[in-house]
Amino acid sequence: MMSDAVSFYRKLSVVPSRKLPIQDAFQSFFPEYAASHSVSSEQSKAARCISECKTGAIGYNISYCKTCGHIEIHACSCNNRNCPNCQSPQEQKWIMARNSELIEGCAYYHSIFTVPFELNDLIFENQKLLYNLMFHCTSETLLTLCRDKHHLGATPGIIMVLHTWGQQLNFHPHIHCCLSGGGLTESGQFIESRHKGFLLPVGAIGKMFRGKFMEKLKIYHEKGLLSLHGKCSKLRNHYNWKEFVDSLYEKKWFPFIKETFNGNGNAISYLARYAYRTAISNSRITSVTDTKVTFRYKDYADNDASKLKTVTGAEFIGLFLQHILPKGFSRVRFSGFLSNCCKTKKLKLIHKLRNTIFISNPVKGKSMAELMLLLYNHDISVCSQCSGHMIQFPRGKPCKNSPLRRSLT
Repeated sequence: MMSDAVSFYRKLSVVPSRKLPIQDAFQSFFPEYAASHSVSSEQSKAARCISECKTGAIGYNISYCKTCGHIEIHACSCNNRNCPNCQSPQEQKWIMARNSELIEGCAYYHSIFTVPFELNDLIFENQKLLYNLMFHCTSETLLTLCRDKHHLGATPGIIMVLHTWGQQLNFHPHIHCCLSGGGLTESGQFIESRHKGFLLPVGAIGKMFRGKFMEKLKIYHEKGLLSLHGKCSKLRNHYNWKEFVDSLYEKKWFPFIKETFNGNGNAISYLARYAYRTAISNSRITSVTDTKVTFRYKDYADNDASKLKTVTGAEFIGLFLQHILPKGFSRVRFSGFLSNCCKTKKLKLIHKLRNTIFISNPVKGKSMAELMLLLYNHDISVCSQCSGHMIQFPRGKPCKNSPLRRSLT
């Protein structure tokens, strides 16, 4: 049956496929880029996944209706977190999971932690170490200030998402946070901020974040944990390092914090764009030629005007690949009463204190068929022709001789 289904799929090659410009860019330009540039195993894997996603090269999901004999075939998605072609289900799943952790009636705040651009080269050279440091300092800054009785006087719930790109695909590491305006006190009570629309002073956040980050950075340097190569090689000199550190202390580090607009669910949807979307979407790429890629970006310095940027194919690949995170590195972190080690216990306590109903994660442990029904109201086990029962076959082997470059669905 499976070989018949694949044969049937080949016959449909005349049907036009969806246009995926980022896939065109990687198929056209990555081999040449990889031949002349150093590419990590994680970057190479991401490039391969983007090039093969929904083309049939990864395999097929095949369903057969035992009532009418109808066959449905879908080329498999790569499910690589850097692929912009297949992250929508994961994004929606994450949103539903996080929405179940929101406290009804409690204000939530959106906060952004960024670092001076002078640190960009050093962070890029030491991604895993310094991304972790950014997460740690962000969490410690918010928890320390919120626990202060002059502010909230309690431990809030924090969701943090690392974001490394700007609109023009430039390297711009910063962390977006969703922060609850209420938290648990040491005595186990849940209290909320006394000042509506205000939680923490921006000046205090910036100074504390800078202090914590720079203190750890100097320790890393003293212990020889920092990689100082390429553009950072000059920092091997003791006097250059001291001058570099002093210049960072002199700068004002500008954080951002304000109450979320249009409710708490909006805050989660906003964060999901960074948790499950990559540096650029297909919709922003306007054209891919034999040598160049043109994409749309928003110029924040010019009243958010929409503009076009054209780069060579190799330059586009390089811009995209610099945002591939190290292997195993998590882009999303939780802190406060949302820490993974105590999340369920603390949420149950908060709902009990507020006399509200605790709802567990609605997508945990669900099969793909159950998720598709829950997220998109589409039952993949029902035949679209006769409403009979569809049998799901194991993933089919790739057709290496298939003339198709992309999936039909």
